[in-house]
Amino acid sequence: MMKEKESDKTDCRENYIPPTLSISFIEMENGIAAGSAKVIPPDAGGKVQEEWDNGADDNRTIDW
Repeated sequence: MMKEKESDKTDCRENYIPPTLSISFIEMENGIAAGSAKVIPPDAGGKVQEEWDNGADDNRTIDW
């Protein structure tokens, strides 16, 4: 009797499709962000500042 009930059931499950992994290699002539930045020299003479400005030292004590 148990076998009759089991045979009456229909198998409604879908077939298992395993996940796949694909890799694409893309060769680019330029970088992704090559044209997204604009650099302007800081002064009118076209000179680029090469060193940091050293300001006054901050030697105060900070209480935590």
